Amino acid sequence: MRSFIIHSAVMLLASACLARATDIVEPEDQLKAATVLAILQNSRWAAENGNQQLVVCVWGRQAMIDALRQALDGKFVNGRIVRVTAATEAMDTRCCQVMYMGTGRKAEMQRLLPGAAAARALTIGEDDRFLDSGGDLNLYLADGHMAFEVNLPALGESGISISSRLLRFGRVRGKTP
Repeated sequence: MRSFIIHSAVMLLASACLARATDIVEPEDQLKAATVLAILQNSRWAAENGNQQLVVCVWGRQAMIDALRQALDGKFVNGRIVRVTAATEAMDTRCCQVMYMGTGRKAEMQRLLPGAAAARALTIGEDDRFLDSGGDLNLYLADGHMAFEVNLPALGESGISISSRLLRFGRVRGKTP
């Protein structure tokens, strides 16, 4: 009986530690989430259609989904409440105004980006090939700081404008159409 109690206590303690470990968000993911918030605050959609929500659909690592939820979910951005949702294969991505692609898999990016473009969603990635695949913004770490690059032609096709105040801090590719 005593060994059962000790075993139960150890299992309970281990599960509590695991639960706390999953709540931890990596500093790089926190930086990315804060950068996404700044991007959203400085972006305007040509066709908002009176929608009161700004839906951010996230593909990729659970840790990044958690970081974006902590930083964005429930916040108001330009009069719209932000909702962060984990994207799934079955979901209709036309409800997404922002698609965060935390995946570096080229095949997955090539499959997802055309649908995002058709939905006129702002696409944000974290892979050095993301803009070449047709994405709008790419986040990367440079000298310990979060940086971003923008694909202006893709952004223009999405009908989304980003404030020049923010763009001056990023690397801009292409010219506006």
